Amino acid sequence: MYATRPKRPLLLVALALLLTAGVGLRIWWVNTHIPPTLTPPALEVYQIGQWVPLEGSFQFSDDEHTENFHVQLVDIDFCTPQEFAQRYNLELSLFGEDEANLPEYVADLTLNFRNDSPDEASDLGHILFMFYKLFTPGSLKTFFPHPIVNAAMHPELGIKLEFKIPPASETGPVHFCLASYVEATGPVKGNLDQFPKQLQVSITPVRKVIEVPAPDALPS
Repeated sequence: MYATRPKRPLLLVALALLLTAGVGLRIWWVNTHIPPTLTPPALEVYQIGQWVPLEGSFQFSDDEHTENFHVQLVDIDFCTPQEFAQRYNLELSLFGEDEANLPEYVADLTLNFRNDSPDEASDLGHILFMFYKLFTPGSLKTFFPHPIVNAAMHPELGIKLEFKIPPASETGPVHFCLASYVEATGPVKGNLDQFPKQLQVSITPVRKVIEVPAPDALPS
């Protein structure tokens, strides 16, 4: 009599093929059914001084219509809230009434914005600065736009720090304030311990950031 060949290897092969087909079907379904807004955006990294073409990428909504907009980080300087308030003749209390709970550091951004749209009638675009942020990838220590300080510097922008750029024009250097985070227990410390940082100028469908290297000297 001949010995019966074991059927287990055949069963394992069949299961492996079935699993491979299932994974392939799952990948196809995800690629064809999951909305692009739920997939991680592509990342583009720029350098200080480079013009960043937004090309329709936005911070909150495609209603921002940034197709013809460009952003340039001209310069960035880190300082204390006291130094920033003195520099721009602001009341220190704009950062908070309790001096013990002021942000550890402030990032003084010099930004330039450009609108290349030639058609004034169809231009609907605007910049939504309230969603700009400066961070180190993988770290929770982040600089955010300070709404009260920026509103004092630019009262025409409103609470959203939102503004339009006329077609075929450039703003020229404009200063904005990003501040390190303050929790209920006090200011977060160590915000300048990690570099390079990234200034986020759009979130999706392409996440565009400007890399900020360590400065030559840090504020004392």
